Amino acid sequence: MLKDNFKNITESQDFFCNYYDQGLFIGSTPQGQNLIAMCCYQNKKIIDVVEFDHPYLQDLRTEAKNKVPAVCDPACKSSKYHNERLRTRLEQYWTDSGVEIKKLHLEQSLICNLTCISCSSRYSSAWSKDYKIFDPHAHTVQLKKYPDRVWKNLNFSSLEHVHFTGGEPLLNFDNFLILEHLASIGRLNQVTLTYNTNGTVRVSNKLVELWKQAKWVRLHFSLDGSGSTFEYTRYPANWQQVQENIQWYRQLPDTCILIEVNAIVGIHNVFNLDDFYQWWKQNCQTGNQGDNSHIFVKAIAPSSYGGRVLSLTHMPKQFEQHAQDMLQSLSDLPGASDLISLVGQQSDMQWLEYFEKLDNLRGTNWRASLTGPIITI
Repeated sequence: MLKDNFKNITESQDFFCNYYDQGLFIGSTPQGQNLIAMCCYQNKKIIDVVEFDHPYLQDLRTEAKNKVPAVCDPACKSSKYHNERLRTRLEQYWTDSGVEIKKLHLEQSLICNLTCISCSSRYSSAWSKDYKIFDPHAHTVQLKKYPDRVWKNLNFSSLEHVHFTGGEPLLNFDNFLILEHLASIGRLNQVTLTYNTNGTVRVSNKLVELWKQAKWVRLHFSLDGSGSTFEYTRYPANWQQVQENIQWYRQLPDTCILIEVNAIVGIHNVFNLDDFYQWWKQNCQTGNQGDNSHIFVKAIAPSSYGGRVLSLTHMPKQFEQHAQDMLQSLSDLPGASDLISLVGQQSDMQWLEYFEKLDNLRGTNWRASLTGPIITI
């Protein structure tokens, strides 16, 4: 039935998305309140009890029968975007099988060990102490002392995939508990697992044993650069240690570990992309079973103070051509060509003030850490 739907959608440009009937996002506010949505691209609803048949989700399902719901990301209103997403769902063998949880996205804890320059206290507990320097109205993360297990009463009998984000999800013990739960109900061996991780954490042997029961595990390493650029961007991570951790994951036996590497790109790291790409080619082209790994880059998002001021749109005029040439030379790096048009649209120097404040806070030196012509300013 789904393939027939896909044919009709392709021809009529109508809306269709599996997530409305089969997806569930569970998140957390900095104050520890529960959030739900169908997927991470929707506006989230603060609720007390997580339910798949919550009235908020039911209303969205009804609305989605006739149009793209208003709470969806603006990109979701593009029929071309939806056709591409539907193709992806078909490749993942989603079926039109009614309202049941097949894809679960857990972002329950904002616990994190890094103060990445593109992040904020909205997503990282490590930023709670100092982020008000950049945003006086910023939230302070209130971490829960014990895992909440808000998913414990959900029906996972049809679950096929779990995606973990954070914070740093490998520091969140609740993610271990849900895998134990899936194993106890006999479902884990039918589930695939993905994690967005900063690469600083090696998981316990107990978690590895649970991973062995899953169909496969994909680790999305969010690195944003290599060498000193990585260390400045994802402070206070150590590049050598992260490289060793990635190789440790690539050598784990008796389970299938797939690898993805990505970078969000702004003024701070665009001139490091060639080194980053070469590092991936030389060190990280396969997972532990020999499967091809993937790499991609995308524009930094304006979801934090750093994300706004570090945008490529603020590239100083004298370095615009250099940045465009760099990105053009990396046309085979997925996502690089899409960044060229962003460079230098509305140049200003707020990023320089941001670096100087970071250096005062951390005792670092951005000119000694980053690469490219901007360090001459």
